[in-house]
Amino acid sequence: MVFFAALTCMVSGMTSSASPKKATISPLVTFQSPEEARAWRTVNDDVMGGRSLGGSVVEAGQLVFTGLINTNGGGFSSVRRQLEPGALEGGRALVLSVKSDGRAYRLIAQTDARFRGRYVSYQAPIPVSEVGEWATVRIPLSDFAPTVFGRSVPASEFVPAQVTELGVIIADNVDGNFAIAVRSISVER
Repeated sequence: MVFFAALTCMVSGMTSSASPKKATISPLVTFQSPEEARAWRTVNDDVMGGRSLGGSVVEAGQLVFTGLINTNGGGFSSVRRQLEPGALEGGRALVLSVKSDGRAYRLIAQTDARFRGRYVSYQAPIPVSEVGEWATVRIPLSDFAPTVFGRSVPASEFVPAQVTELGVIIADNVDGNFAIAVRSISVER
């Protein structure tokens, strides 16, 4: 009888410790302060001779990123902001509240990683949601893949704790206007 009770406690303890840890979601970036508007910078394809236009404003508690993609000579527009070192440490995913136009956007993350002397940009697709509707989307950090100038490269593995810059990019090879709004970016741990 004592053996059975001890075995039951042991099995019970094993089951409870094996249950998955509940995720916590912590805000990383919100758009509630005027200072947040100054934190974002624009990088368009004009840095390499392209003709796309884009930029962002922070208004009504959201980042609004709009512009015009021109694939003749480039074809991308992005907005980016610095992050505190270690801001993504221990993270499993990024959770965004977004409203888009249905085009293909990606999150970009920068570390100090290089491939053949060039900085690597780790990218992951932002799930496409209903056009013009707010949606909460989850992007696993394991989805970030290394790129240089938008092309996949066999660079070092993505290390979330080393991210120093985060942004949104559109480079979908489609000419025309674009618009996406972001209310928040959070980290799931």
